[in-house]
Amino acid sequence: MIEFSLQVDSWILKAIIPELGRIFAIAQKESAYSFVCPNPLDDDLVEAWESGLAEEARVDRGAVARLLKSPKFPFGQVEVEEEDAEDLLRGLTELRLTLRSNSLSEVSDQELENGNLDLELMDSSLRMSVFAYIVTAEVQERLIDFLA
Repeated sequence: MIEFSLQVDSWILKAIIPELGRIFAIAQKESAYSFVCPNPLDDDLVEAWESGLAEEARVDRGAVARLLKSPKFPFGQVEVEEEDAEDLLRGLTELRLTLRSNSLSEVSDQELENGNLDLELMDSSLRMSVFAYIVTAEVQERLIDFLA
């Protein structure tokens, strides 16, 4: 079991969980990934390709759902079974990409990655999206540290 505490106040986590849930619902409807089958003329390969990707996405999203539903997550505690860690990493990547395209389009990549943001000038919904992006990034970074 991988366990760690996030470096964020629980009031921020409790405030962003609804935003994470909203983005998670969007991600389930429209994948942030687009993988082209290597041979689109082979119907059997296309079917196997698409069903395999759909199954992997289902597993990845399941790992994200377990994190979001964890009673400890609103208090900054992350618990992940080691065998679910890579699934959670991929699922959080999809969540962050969906968050980026749906809620953070007015923020540059450089600002997000550097943390060079003036939160005071942002409206509250944009600020919640930024916090959600940062928190999911921290979860990913901490998971990578454990897996390295």
